[in-house]
Amino acid sequence: MHCLIKRFFTTCLFVAAIASWAGAQENSEIRGTVTDGATGETLPGVNVMVTGTVRGTTTDVNGNYVVKNIAAGSYSVTASFVGYRSMTKQASVTAGKSAKLDFGLVATSVQMNTVVVTGQGVATEKRKLASSVETISAREIEAAPVRSVDQLLQGRVPGLSSFAPSGMPGSGARLATRGIKSALSTTTPVIYIDGIRLDNRENYRLSFGTGGQVTSSLSDIVTGEIDRVEVIKGGAGSTLYGSEAANGVIQIFTKKGIPGPPRWRFNATTGYDVPEEKFIQQQYTKDHAFQNGQYQSYSAAVTGGSDIITYTASGRMSQGRGIIPHDKLQDQQYVLGSGLRALLSNESSLEVSASFSHSVYNRMINDNAGGALISDIEIEGLFDPLVTSNPDSLLALYFLPGITERSNRFINAINFNYAPMPGWNNKFTVGIDYRRSEDRQFTPISAGDFLGSPGGGLSASQREYITTTMAYAGSYKLPELGVFSQTFSLGAQGFRVDDHESYGQGQNFKIPGTTDFDNASVIDAQEDNRQLFSYGFYAQHQVGIADRVFIDLGLRLDGNSTFGKDVGLQTYPKIGVAYNVSEEPYYPEMVKSVVSSFKVRAAWGETGNFPPPFTRDRTYVSNVYLNESAISFNNAGDPLLGPERTSSIDAGFDMGLLDDRIGLEFTYFTQTTKDALFNVAEDPAGGFGNQRRNVGKIKNSGIELAMRAQVLQSEDFDINVRASVATLTNEATSLGGAAGFTIAGFSFAPMRVEEGKPIGIIRVNVPRLEADGTYKGNYDERYLGNPTPKQTGAVGIDLVLFKNLSITAFGEFALGHQILNQSLSRQIVNALNVPGLYPDAIAKLPVSADPARPYNRNTASSILLENGDWIKLREISLRYKIPAGILNGISLNASVRNVAIFGTKTTYVDPELSFIPGAAIELGGITGATFAPPIQYRIGMDVNI
Repeated sequence: MHCLIKRFFTTCLFVAAIASWAGAQENSEIRGTVTDGATGETLPGVNVMVTGTVRGTTTDVNGNYVVKNIAAGSYSVTASFVGYRSMTKQASVTAGKSAKLDFGLVATSVQMNTVVVTGQGVATEKRKLASSVETISAREIEAAPVRSVDQLLQGRVPGLSSFAPSGMPGSGARLATRGIKSALSTTTPVIYIDGIRLDNRENYRLSFGTGGQVTSSLSDIVTGEIDRVEVIKGGAGSTLYGSEAANGVIQIFTKKGIPGPPRWRFNATTGYDVPEEKFIQQQYTKDHAFQNGQYQSYSAAVTGGSDIITYTASGRMSQGRGIIPHDKLQDQQYVLGSGLRALLSNESSLEVSASFSHSVYNRMINDNAGGALISDIEIEGLFDPLVTSNPDSLLALYFLPGITERSNRFINAINFNYAPMPGWNNKFTVGIDYRRSEDRQFTPISAGDFLGSPGGGLSASQREYITTTMAYAGSYKLPELGVFSQTFSLGAQGFRVDDHESYGQGQNFKIPGTTDFDNASVIDAQEDNRQLFSYGFYAQHQVGIADRVFIDLGLRLDGNSTFGKDVGLQTYPKIGVAYNVSEEPYYPEMVKSVVSSFKVRAAWGETGNFPPPFTRDRTYVSNVYLNESAISFNNAGDPLLGPERTSSIDAGFDMGLLDDRIGLEFTYFTQTTKDALFNVAEDPAGGFGNQRRNVGKIKNSGIELAMRAQVLQSEDFDINVRASVATLTNEATSLGGAAGFTIAGFSFAPMRVEEGKPIGIIRVNVPRLEADGTYKGNYDERYLGNPTPKQTGAVGIDLVLFKNLSITAFGEFALGHQILNQSLSRQIVNALNVPGLYPDAIAKLPVSADPARPYNRNTASSILLENGDWIKLREISLRYKIPAGILNGISLNASVRNVAIFGTKTTYVDPELSFIPGAAIELGGITGATFAPPIQYRIGMDVNI
């Protein structure tokens, strides 16, 4: 950890040294103030750019900006800020003098003038894009009472689901966009921070006995110093990211400072967590197995600089006790972050960001998200005298084991921008993401017999991950020819991943109190190493016609070390068109008074998903036989193994109503993944089992509709509403002749890949009613459970009262899917041995004609399948800025998260939560007695100096 901290500070000092020699070359400048055009309130953090150059800045806390060292001449200057219409003005600069240029931006619910880089490689206004790119602004991030990126994404991006897997600290949400494109790999979008590819894995490959719940690398990415987030939800917009972007792309941009004298911000937040008891059955569990968890966090940040260099630096520490006694769900996190932007010359600039985080999470026995605690105490311990007649003793036994995960993470990104002439921009990116994590689960001797580990036990998983990214993005805008404008873009990108894991297990400790492997009688260990290298090149040509119609043509060439040896470079083409209809001269003024802006767009493109490392290779495995090593076949290998290719068609419109007070975005999409990797049985005579081959086809389709509305704007009141809804249909349309196969679940209720069915369809056993009207123990296998919601959406409201009090609230929903209730399964199994324990559960089982052969969960697993619909009020937050002159620079804030749950039809389980993931894919669909995320109450104070 000390080495990582040293790297962090070395990076900061290195960049400061580079920027220190950058000096003025011209005395001319452009300066001014940016305000809200309606209220006159100054706007800090607005981007002000001199078009066609690297020269630009952001407004300071008073809304002022200055761009110095500008050569004499005429320039176009653009001010842009999310939530406002971008504005461009002309400036005439005289040598040795200052040109004053003020902007009064107009608030809007339409984001067509927002500048984004995701999907294009270069900064482009949304009005020119043929695909939809969603943006989460700095204001939205600051108002959200969340800590991690996956929480920030919940309900804020239509078509992207971010569902909590449990209430365990450090667990990351199941992220997915526009359905499931692969049956055997993750659904998580590829994530970049300042152009650097991030680790987004959630499970240790070699972790055993953890019940499927481990922490996620996403929990390390905190929101404190994020400036904005851009999201492409797969489809044609992801083409330029090649063989890893079928699930979409999430780009995170960090703060780089605001010009001016040093400005400090301090925050102190405290609060407590209240267990969600809606899904807890027994009063004893509520009274003895939970506590109100305390929480506290402290942070400090500074920003400042000049027109030559700006900087920001921050530190944060937080600690929560958790909702289980003895602080079994405690989590701690320490984060350092910094960002700098330096103008090296009139043609070049440098941006650097670095962050370090140290996280410690404690979890419960068996890591099963509380399943062991809640289910076993409520079902076995309280009523089964074979275990103990004293529930307090059982509870004490469950508190004895310790599970702790620690992670250290260092992320560093360096971006060099060079514009040798107007219209020609170049960006070079290099950086790393390094993460080392360790999971240790210790069962003391005193609890070993009870927990099935006589003499106690210790298991530990370690993972060390590093990815190195290098990229280039360039663009050149040609001189305009009449109504035609053209921009060429070229790019190259490469990254290497080194992923090392080791696992050790020790059993039967002889020395009480020991926690080391060397004191175990039996020790077992495993190791796994994976590497991959990916590279690609892309070219793109955008043609503008009369600044209203924009045509995109693009092509990506991709290579990857996971492709078969006989597979060459893969090509991913795209084409798209955007037409701003409302900007045409013929657009009727009468219509414009209602439909103030209207753009239609359509795009087609391809992207991919590369295979797991070494899947292409023939491999062998060594097994122990009679104390000797015996070699056997493992993977058959395939020299023709290639990526899963997803072809997408997106079509829709962006519309502004009533002078853009209401913004609507509509998209229809259909995505077909061909060459999907499915498990195909090999010839048994060859000695191999299943091999992944490119034989399948998967289809996803649906619509996305988002609305933002300024309901009321006045001097004292602002009311804004946002809402979204998305639909999804998912199907494995072809298995390519392969047999259906299981990807998760249980023998009595497997999650399957079957032709004509959704990915992960749950196969259950349905009791058969015989002709004589009785049940005789026979059953039929049926495919009845779809784990993927068919409809998702969110609704939110933002209020500003008397300029100083802000109130936000939002909720989301998921409908049209089913879950397998594994908690109910445990109830049935245990209740059969304890008559009268759970009569409601037993009543669901049909009674057979032969009392000696009653149905059970295996022969009647259909009773475990339940409606998975849910509606949740996620957040309510308040922020009050104390008026100037009373206590300058002080704001008070309060929030509640995980406020309430409605519409659930499940039996004592939260249907959003995921009990056990698949081997490599986070499907959801199986829910147990997991801890629901607690209700989090927070109150804090910000002090700005």
